[in-house]
Amino acid sequence: MKHIREKLGLSQIDMGGLLGMPRSSASMYEIGLRNLSSRQLALLSKIELLMQGELEIKPFEKINIKAQKNTASTIKKMEQRIDKAAFDCLKLQRKLTALINNYAKTELLWAIISRLKEETPENTALMVYLNLLEIRCLEKIDNCGPHQQTEITFRIKMLQYEQELAQTMIEEAKAKRYSIMEK
Repeated sequence: MKHIREKLGLSQIDMGGLLGMPRSSASMYEIGLRNLSSRQLALLSKIELLMQGELEIKPFEKINIKAQKNTASTIKKMEQRIDKAAFDCLKLQRKLTALINNYAKTELLWAIISRLKEETPENTALMVYLNLLEIRCLEKIDNCGPHQQTEITFRIKMLQYEQELAQTMIEEAKAKRYSIMEK
């Protein structure tokens, strides 16, 4: 009994439950202090024959069906995740394009302001306004500059990687599902 229990990876409690006895009795049977009933011996013999492959074991249809449902659910979730990542990626790409365009406009404005400041006398209304525009340009650069563009580019790359990874996982799950179906 102990040999079979250990081969199946069962505890004494589980083996006792399988044979319809408490754990303490299972322990006594294992060390030979008690004898098994004929029903318990017949069940142990059947288990041993199944382990040796002498009796046909029916396919685990319920387990396969549950595994297939879980796999299908996982595939569906991964496909939804791909769709969401693609949508988020598209939004970020549009945002990045807008940032690049705003940055280019801000650079042009900065160049014009710099050139006009070189030619404008100090303490004039135009110089005051040019200084104000220069401050606004610096604020715009904070909002659309290379650091912002780099951050969004990084997020886009992460979303693209997430999509690739999810697609790989879907393919692996489908392959696993088909191998389960074949069994």
